[in-house]
Amino acid sequence: MSQRYKNKKCVILCGGPGTRLNPVTKDLPKSLVPVNGRPILYYIIEYWRRFTDDFVFVVNYKKEDIIKYVVGLPINAEFIKESSQPKGIANALTLAENSVGDHFTLVLGDCLCQGEFVFPEVFESGVGVWETDIPESIKQSYSIEIKNDKVTRVVEKPREIPNNLCGLGFYFFSKQIFNAIRQTPPSPLKGRVELTDAIQKLIDAGEVVSPVRLKGQYFNLTYPEDIKRAEQMLS
Repeated sequence: MSQRYKNKKCVILCGGPGTRLNPVTKDLPKSLVPVNGRPILYYIIEYWRRFTDDFVFVVNYKKEDIIKYVVGLPINAEFIKESSQPKGIANALTLAENSVGDHFTLVLGDCLCQGEFVFPEVFESGVGVWETDIPESIKQSYSIEIKNDKVTRVVEKPREIPNNLCGLGFYFFSKQIFNAIRQTPPSPLKGRVELTDAIQKLIDAGEVVSPVRLKGQYFNLTYPEDIKRAEQMLS
């Protein structure tokens, strides 16, 4: 891992209610949905502990359950509570601005992976990238276009996919992302700032955003039927 991100804070967003996982999430926050007898959050934390022991959790729905679970783990944990209904990934990330240093990692609380990331030796910002032969995976996430080992374009939930590269729920940011979020207008479709739009603003402003390729497996837990697939991946 690049030294810029080694031992830096890892922000994990756990605030969403996971409505598409109903009825599983009726009594549980999405991040605590069990997979092979352990919460999703267990696998996420265990993976990213190879890089850091300092975590920031942005919580909202059934937040006390998440806090109760995390405080029993051997990590340094800070909790930030959203004060209203979740307003998307970008808004949730801004709540952690004063808790991170110049560089940090962002992880979405429903994204699992196995394998290794291939990090550029030196890079300022980056996004997780995974090659897949499943177009639907890209359409449910975001597409990525790359030229000369630099990300040139990202599109949230694209209707048409330009290649086989899937953008992942793992990001490696400098603090410039917060300025980019503030300068990005809300999406006309959802009425909120999309993180991918803010990343594109970074790119358009001249910041180099590098692809950080995952050599392994990736899974975004979205629907109840995804639980069995996740169990197979992690078994």
